[in-house]
Amino acid sequence: MAYEFGVDFESLITAASGLNDTIEALKKKDVEDFVPTSDMLGSDEVWSAVEEFKDRWEEGLNNLSEDVSNMAGTLGKVAGNYAELDSEGADLMKGALAAVRDFGGQSA
Repeated sequence: MAYEFGVDFESLITAASGLNDTIEALKKKDVEDFVPTSDMLGSDEVWSAVEEFKDRWEEGLNNLSEDVSNMAGTLGKVAGNYAELDSEGADLMKGALAAVRDFGGQSA
């Protein structure tokens, strides 16, 4: 039974790049850009609840951004490792082919 294995380097690199672009887009805005100010709300009690929500939202986004950034880095490393392995495999196959040709040439 033959097995076929392949890696789509372009897709790995595109995914890593897309994740990095998403992180950069998130850095351009702050959670405060989406939350009303205390003056807009007119109530200290409401502002306290909104501020708590805002802080938790920001913490969650920061954690998510860090995780996504790590994913992008890992995908980039995986693509690089596969590319290196592919290159080494090609070199080994060329060496094996040359050895077979040399062996065949000597016996002929």
